[in-house]
Amino acid sequence: MTFRSVSCLILITAMLFVACSTSTAEASLCQTVNVSSSYPHQSTPLTQVQIATTVAGSCASDGEDYFSVRVDLLDRISGTVLSANSASIGYNATSFSVTIQNGATTPATNQTWAVVVNTYLIQAGAVSGQSLLNSTSITIQIGATPLPEFQNNTPVLTSLVFAAAIGIISKKDSRRIHDLR
Repeated sequence: MTFRSVSCLILITAMLFVACSTSTAEASLCQTVNVSSSYPHQSTPLTQVQIATTVAGSCASDGEDYFSVRVDLLDRISGTVLSANSASIGYNATSFSVTIQNGATTPATNQTWAVVVNTYLIQAGAVSGQSLLNSTSITIQIGATPLPEFQNNTPVLTSLVFAAAIGIISKKDSRRIHDLR
């Protein structure tokens, strides 16, 4: 046998070994059509708010695996889980639309509150089990929106108010002195 024949035989054997030892990749079982959330864009401190997340999609369902959707709400700054809830799709997931309600208590202070909405598709009985479908951030204004000119200029504003007060007091004192003469 020539070197070329041996090389070809080794290459063919290696390709057959790889082809037989690895499983074929399966196509994505489910295709998500839409994930959307509805929520109040403004609230008051320490109030329970409801966030409704709707997941609509379709799966190549053969009736053997059970499907559900889970939605987790997290505080974006601290990473704390605020709420987790799920809804059943069932064994027939060829076309589905489910809405999951999550509740969370707003912070105690006036602020722009950032909440992460993580949506998972869970396939019971499957090798992968669950997968993250969507992760979005929403913001809810807690309390009154601060006026732009007062947001970051507290020292400047305090100085201006103090200077104005001194000016008013000085004018009154000079008028008194003038009236006494």
